[in-house]
Amino acid sequence: MKQPFTISLQLAGFDTLTTAGNSDTAAFPGLLFFGIGADTRAAVTAPASQQAFKFLLLGIHEDESSANDFINNKATISPWLKEANEIWSAVLQPFHHRGEANYLNTAMPGKMFDLLADSPGVNFPVVVLTTSGWITGDSLDMNRVKEFSEGVLGVRASMTAIDGLHSQQSFFFPGVLTYDPITVTLWRDATAVGKFAYGQSTHNIQLEKQKANGLADRTSFTRCSIIRSEGTWHLTDPAKWN
Repeated sequence: MKQPFTISLQLAGFDTLTTAGNSDTAAFPGLLFFGIGADTRAAVTAPASQQAFKFLLLGIHEDESSANDFINNKATISPWLKEANEIWSAVLQPFHHRGEANYLNTAMPGKMFDLLADSPGVNFPVVVLTTSGWITGDSLDMNRVKEFSEGVLGVRASMTAIDGLHSQQSFFFPGVLTYDPITVTLWRDATAVGKFAYGQSTHNIQLEKQKANGLADRTSFTRCSIIRSEGTWHLTDPAKWN
């Protein structure tokens, strides 16, 4: 039976403004997508600059074995990470997914995960990946992008001290809108995710704006369980911090 696609996720933090180095992923077995994103919003830098303090290395893999091999070889694949002051590396298994993104096919965005793993239950750490994307070209109204982005900033600001939230961060990939920008949130458990997703006022207002005005041409969200965790993020292991 075909396995669900698996995710490798690495978060890297630096003490000074940094631009990501190269990652040699040529012909890596089972790797379907790889991208390096910069949290330029938190660094107050232009998305096109790719200068930030925090970076995301996101891989989508055919199976768990490929994702594990990728993490095992991260020092060889991405040697620039040795300069980071903190790195968290994880293998994630998606168990809930809705919407569309363009990571697997930029010309025809669609669902990233047709096959999903079983839910781990409500008492286990969860990683949530949320994406937004636009049909680029001369007809793109950048005011829509700006309004959506301002909403993301508002939601991020409103998340301070939310019960069960480990951390939140959002990333632009090179080319700004070439690949869909992504927000990564780390949670104590599925109960905390549900309370935020369906009960937090600022988040709900932005959801209603998107439904009413179509500020983004596509969105997606994916909930994942952590099946491997190495290192720390914000000085704790997100798989064990609760």
